[in-house]
Amino acid sequence: MSAKPNIVIVGGGYGGIAAATKLELALHKTHQIILIERKTHFYHAIGGLRTVVEDGFEHKVIIPYDNLFKNGGKVVHATVTTIHKNEVIVDTETEWGTHIPFEYLIIATGSNQSNPAKMTADNKEEGIAEIIAQREAVKNANKILIIGGGPVGIELAGEIASVYQDKEVTLIHSEDHLLTDKFPKKMTDHLAKQLREFNVKLIFGEKVIFPSSGIADGLSPLTLETDKGTQIYSDVQFVAFGAKPNTEVIKTLDQSLIEQYTTLVKVMPTLQLEHDEYAHIFALGDITNIKETKLAYRANLHADVITKNIIALINNKKLTEYKPGPEVMIVPVGKTKGAGLLPIGNMVIGSFMTKSLKGKTLMVDKTWKSLNATLTA
Repeated sequence: MSAKPNIVIVGGGYGGIAAATKLELALHKTHQIILIERKTHFYHAIGGLRTVVEDGFEHKVIIPYDNLFKNGGKVVHATVTTIHKNEVIVDTETEWGTHIPFEYLIIATGSNQSNPAKMTADNKEEGIAEIIAQREAVKNANKILIIGGGPVGIELAGEIASVYQDKEVTLIHSEDHLLTDKFPKKMTDHLAKQLREFNVKLIFGEKVIFPSSGIADGLSPLTLETDKGTQIYSDVQFVAFGAKPNTEVIKTLDQSLIEQYTTLVKVMPTLQLEHDEYAHIFALGDITNIKETKLAYRANLHADVITKNIIALINNKKLTEYKPGPEVMIVPVGKTKGAGLLPIGNMVIGSFMTKSLKGKTLMVDKTWKSLNATLTA
């Protein structure tokens, strides 16, 4: 076991792997970098929606962690059950036992969403089985309901409707237009027009009333009713809203760190936890209470700031503050259409740039490279 002090990252999503690799590159000579992640493989959620229509695409979005570290960092497949001031407790025996000490800690536990936006399985085999079940259900369905008109709902509707133009795809959204008022009308109107060109039925200003028993995996015929009395029958249902931050484990450290209504973790502009006792503990990504749209690329920006700040703390230097930037979003509608908002002068882009920046490849190659892995399939 290394005598070097540990820097522990809890959570192997986009922000977690970015922080882990940046810290290892900068500090591997003086610190042991440890990434704790319960899943055996990384799930490339940005590309995950295409798995419901394209055979074999699951092999492009489920990526091994095996080659993540190049300089002695370690991936521990376990679940953190408790966080203390200077150690985390995991549910699996490791070379440190079940108590892993740290000098610095980064909490990057992300958020929970429904399939296919996230993979719930802990290993590749079960994850592939989940994906195939969804894809077969879509293939055999006549009527498909997507609940939620945010970026996930729009992209999912676009993937399905662009491939299966003979199916009846309905998207329902509680707002009176796609996305939210944070985004220009030109962008939301463009996306709505493209979905309608693929024969997607859009229902705005209504909320689905979920039965008390839920909708299980959403792969069985069901009739749902909205708050305005509209009844919608579908063979398959996808819930594309309501991401929940994974902050429960932070309560084991200090419950006062969690906002009551949002359940987000309170952080300072330096991304340290908002508490004087925990200047050595940071949080990033979807779980933070930073007022910005939760997107993968922002988790990477958080990782940059945290890496600089841990190095600064080690060297007794001034810390860097994270400054939220303007809204930015790229929303493909299938492989060839879509729209986006760039942070340059609030610029709305159309299908050509959306396809080039995201829709065609869904950043698969770039993501494999970020895990130091090679895509062979």
